[in-house]
Amino acid sequence: MHVAYAGTLSCSVTTAAACTGTVIYRMSGVANAHAELPSQSTAAYASNVVCCTGVTGLGNACSGTFATALKLSGVTNAHSEQNSQANYVNNACIQAPSGGSVSIGYQATNCTGFDTTLGSMSAATNAHVGDGTAYATKICGTAAEGSQSLTFSISDNTIGFGTLVSSGARYATGDTLGSASDTADAHTISVATSASSGYTMTLNGATLTSGANTINAIGATAAASSAGTEQFGARLIVNSGTGSATSPYASTNWALDTGAFPDQVASGAGDGVTTVFGVRYIGNISASTENGSYSATLTYVATATF
Repeated sequence: MHVAYAGTLSCSVTTAAACTGTVIYRMSGVANAHAELPSQSTAAYASNVVCCTGVTGLGNACSGTFATALKLSGVTNAHSEQNSQANYVNNACIQAPSGGSVSIGYQATNCTGFDTTLGSMSAATNAHVGDGTAYATKICGTAAEGSQSLTFSISDNTIGFGTLVSSGARYATGDTLGSASDTADAHTISVATSASSGYTMTLNGATLTSGANTINAIGATAAASSAGTEQFGARLIVNSGTGSATSPYASTNWALDTGAFPDQVASGAGDGVTTVFGVRYIGNISASTENGSYSATLTYVATATF
């Protein structure tokens, strides 16, 4: 599944303290001003910074996917020129996230066709700068995020314990025969996203059921195997990747909190790295557990936050 999200670039002149986005360059005033790079910290320039927001992952590095907003005669107290000029070597840049796009242009009167106005300047080179109303020539910008995506897959939809016995635990396997030892994943789940706020994975469903009879789910507190006691539980192992299992499923013990379903079992960052989760299940019964063919349908849902 691929989901695209498009932000809209928005820039304004504000104070360094009030800027909640990315500073592209700093100015000595709102008109007839010198400029400095965003890495500088001259106190007199802190009241007038060009601050841009609206695009997740926006930066001011002159690398990757970027455009030069202004070229400066120095790192501070500088005259400015447009990016097509070749007189100055200190670049004030706007950087889009990987897979995105960014462009800067200079237009008379307004920034029609662009997302936003960064500011204005008195000439193409050797110029003073100001806010968007100071000069006729506007500094215009557009930026967009790349397509953000979520990928999610499960290795096996049908797993089983075989025959449950009260004398010892059974562990689910992909061949549905089950095992007496906890040595292999029943199946694996692979998740990756480039979404800015990562993903969560939840589990929903019910405990093992045969007609009106059930095997008790372990609950919200992770517990060790207890032969002769009804138990149905699960746990997740990170086989590879950067994601993590969520408590109580991250334990070497077992849990199944059906009372909290849909219950979060894992999460991960929006780094595009695929995490492979190994999922294991335990089944125990008591001597008084009713005979029958027990089954459960469990549903895993991965949700990305864009």
